Amino acid sequence: MSKFTVFGGRGFIGSAFVKDLKTQGHDVFVPEREDLSIFEENLGTIIYSAGYGDCQKDPFNVLHANITLLSSLLEKARFNKLVYISSTRVYMNQYDSSESCDLKVSYHDDRRLFNLTKLVSEELCLKSNRDCLIIRPSNVYGLAKNSPLFLPSIVRSAITNGSINMYVTRDYSKDYVFVGDVVRYTLDLLNKNAQGLFNLASGINTSANEIADIIVDKTGCNVNWLVEEDIDFFHEIDITKVVNTLDYKPNNVIDDLKKMIEDFENFFKKHKG
Repeated sequence: MSKFTVFGGRGFIGSAFVKDLKTQGHDVFVPEREDLSIFEENLGTIIYSAGYGDCQKDPFNVLHANITLLSSLLEKARFNKLVYISSTRVYMNQYDSSESCDLKVSYHDDRRLFNLTKLVSEELCLKSNRDCLIIRPSNVYGLAKNSPLFLPSIVRSAITNGSINMYVTRDYSKDYVFVGDVVRYTLDLLNKNAQGLFNLASGINTSANEIADIIVDKTGCNVNWLVEEDIDFFHEIDITKVVNTLDYKPNNVIDDLKKMIEDFENFFKKHKG
């Protein structure tokens, strides 16, 4: 049994780590905000999945959640290893998506602060001389009933409102990765004592139209396509490094989407009852 400290352990990704680690019998600590004991005791292996992404409403919280606390941990805390959960959003609007590629920040991206804070945090990990593993997951999905994330939001809207609003074109495509795969393969990388950067993604993009077709087929909802031109794009994520490191076989989002819709429907039926 090992000790793990999960920052963001009550969030979507963090809670999935907490559940899996406890199932495996590990000692799991989820600190409260402003808990100063994090600088007094050995935290074991840190999973840093805390973060905030609303750059318009609260840019200072984006900075604090993504950088400030992490920086203090790297500088002052006692731990054996730190896993930083970053994002493949740093590859937005570019064709190369390997871990070693040059990265650019798009001027017209309203959430470029998020990308910048992720990159600063990654660099702090790399330059800290601490044992760090950096994970760049693609768009994470799962049964997050109250999540503002794209897939849970539109499935929830389809079931509760009978319609979904799509603020992208039919051809808009992204890579999606199951939250359980993020947890499983991150822990596999830890078991191999991996360091540095790793993309965790499916390696295949799925279009908005493919997703909408599945939801319409399962729920009979209406789809409102509200834009004629996309303002950004995401090329397929390069997963060569993790494939060469692990027996890596991530879930398929289309297959999982069908099950997600059924789970949402069962939840809302039970909740109404």
